[in-house]
Amino acid sequence: RSPLDDQAKAVEVIGLDKTYVTSGGWFREDRRVDAARGVNFNILKGETLGLVGESGSGKSSVARLVMRLIEADRGTVRIGETDLTKLAGKALRAERPRIQMIFQDPFASLNPRRKVGHIIADGPIAAGTDPKVAFDRARDLLKMVGLDAGALERYPHEFSGGQRQRIGIARALALEPEIIVADEAVSALDVSVQAQVLRLLEDLKARLGLSMLFITHDLRVAAQLCDRIAVMQRGVIVELKPTAQLFAAPEHAYTRELLAAVPGQRERAPA
Repeated sequence: RSPLDDQAKAVEVIGLDKTYVTSGGWFREDRRVDAARGVNFNILKGETLGLVGESGSGKSSVARLVMRLIEADRGTVRIGETDLTKLAGKALRAERPRIQMIFQDPFASLNPRRKVGHIIADGPIAAGTDPKVAFDRARDLLKMVGLDAGALERYPHEFSGGQRQRIGIARALALEPEIIVADEAVSALDVSVQAQVLRLLEDLKARLGLSMLFITHDLRVAAQLCDRIAVMQRGVIVELKPTAQLFAAPEHAYTRELLAAVPGQRERAPA
């Protein structure tokens, strides 16, 4: 991929910390888990940054911290020139449309009692868009993600997993965001459907000028979509490089372990 070094920063994350504390019960110490420790990265306009690591590495927590779905203990998240971590109430709601999320489970993340048209249009309507305009936009978005307009009047359970994820993508685009956070967005799909959704995401990113934070545990998937990849272990980013450089010359031992576990890479990974 051509480098995007001349582009401005769409997202900047500085010193992000998050520790989960659960009670240990009587006479036991509380249990503490560091989900994020001093996490730093940026995403340039038009860029896809992959955040890769095994389960429990903290990557999904970072996604939620960037979205302000959970609160950080310390650190800063900037969208353009706006410090998202300092906003609250009406000011935060006004900025939320700029960054939207595609969730891992394409069924659990859709309200089973709402028709697809409402699922996509509800966000813009809540933000003040005229309902007719919002539903017209929902119809256009369904076409954009490869579904026909008849899907507006159907419920999520009437669709396959891949189709439901397309609906989730359409919902994320409904508020015309600048940044998409995709949290394991293809991990619940069959391999052939994964490829279709990845192609769709790449096409939409190019057509709409989006930036993306792409969360995955699978380096093969990240390699297909990401301009750069950050490798995360136990709440810490241990390596961040352009995708081709990461595969050709991984520096950290954990990165080499991940690459060695990729089918077809074992014999090529450095010792």
